[in-house]
Amino acid sequence: MSTRTPIGSPLQDDLSFAVSEDDMNRLARAQHAATLLAALSSEAVSFVNVSRDSTAAVAEYIAQDVLDVLNRAQRIGPTPTPPRGPDAI
Repeated sequence: MSTRTPIGSPLQDDLSFAVSEDDMNRLARAQHAATLLAALSSEAVSFVNVSRDSTAAVAEYIAQDVLDVLNRAQRIGPTPTPPRGPDAI
């Protein structure tokens, strides 16, 4: 039985991370960009002549920004026990 936290489920209550104010701003900008991409209808995309490459580039930029923020986040809670058995990778 897996002890990993499934994607989309809340993290354990005892884990805490800290990020800088600049990184919080980056996350906010990434969220706004993702919201704008999600709101684009196919009609709007064709009207303003937005290509799939353009939207893919924005999505890649968002993903890289989020990854950078996560890599710089500092754990301020206890270190979790590493998984054992088949869950250990």
